[in-house]
Amino acid sequence: MSDTPPSESKEPTATSSLGLDAPPSADAKRRTVRSLLLRLAVSLGIGGLFLVFLRRSGLDLAPSASDFAHVKWWTVAAYFVLYTVVHYFRAIRWAHLLKPIAVVPTRRLIAISFVGFLAIMLLPLRMGEVVRPVLIREKGKISGSAALGTIAAERVLDGLYVALLLAIALTFVPRLPLDGVMLGTFAVANVPRLGYLLVLGFAGALATLAMFLWQRALAVKLTRSIIGLVSKSLAEKLESKVSDLADGLRAVPDPKLMLPFTIETLLYWGANALTMWLLGWGCGLPMSVGHAFSVMGVLAMGILLPSAPGLFGAFQFSVFAALLMYFPREIVVQQGAAYVFLMYVCQLAFHLVAGIVPIFTEKLSVMDALARGEKRS
Repeated sequence: MSDTPPSESKEPTATSSLGLDAPPSADAKRRTVRSLLLRLAVSLGIGGLFLVFLRRSGLDLAPSASDFAHVKWWTVAAYFVLYTVVHYFRAIRWAHLLKPIAVVPTRRLIAISFVGFLAIMLLPLRMGEVVRPVLIREKGKISGSAALGTIAAERVLDGLYVALLLAIALTFVPRLPLDGVMLGTFAVANVPRLGYLLVLGFAGALATLAMFLWQRALAVKLTRSIIGLVSKSLAEKLESKVSDLADGLRAVPDPKLMLPFTIETLLYWGANALTMWLLGWGCGLPMSVGHAFSVMGVLAMGILLPSAPGLFGAFQFSVFAALLMYFPREIVVQQGAAYVFLMYVCQLAFHLVAGIVPIFTEKLSVMDALARGEKRS
């Protein structure tokens, strides 16, 4: 085995051998713009539907001045600052998943992560998911497929952790009677059922990743055999991608890597819930920490839905649905409306600041990343 650290290896990667490190072509950029505009149009339509839906439910996304009467404004500033800590843990834990492939400097890891988080929030229909794996490949000399494997592992483990936290909160935090409690045509009583199903869904996804990693050789062989019937050159390319994708999952069965990843993930989600509790208390809601964990879990579940850029619509719908499980509607439409508005504005402002700064300081291009992703597809 070579003593050369993965990040310093001079061997050509599968990605570079396919020419994917070359600048994106003009054609790839045009396809990216067309895809972006199409998704933008669809997502704006979805956001408009959410807006109509919430207004018909009597929930105002732009609260009146009286709704802010109970706000302790220092908690808003504290929320914004603490939200930075939350995303610090969200960013640095990625290093443990990347370690079997390459060691990436912390500054670069955080910069790419923050740009990726901004892209996920702003770009329509989760189009920004490709930004992090493409940028880390470009900067860390890691194959795009392997980076995508680490993101897949992170997403599944994140989903399972937060779904378990939500299930615990739904089980132990007392709720109001939910019969007849509606958010438009959506029965709020469905939220706990969906939360428990979410645990099963992500547990199944984790089992699928584990099976893929366990049977890596079989997956590569099947790709070569089946695709090779159509095109041997395509089979060779896809075989390399499947192998690289499995490389991105190598941290999952390693307890020395998964233990610190799990600790930092729990710090990430725990700090996230505590900041939500602080802001809720600061807005005049009679919120406990248990309520905050439930709100956080429902929000994480809700933003899996298609939404407008900025997660607009799904974000507000999810938080309102969570609040209606615990607080009377008259509180939700006043203090709750201020809470939803301020939390959304603070999160959006944070991602804009934290994501835009490294674009210039580290010379990262989101459009190039999207075009490279288009080229990979």
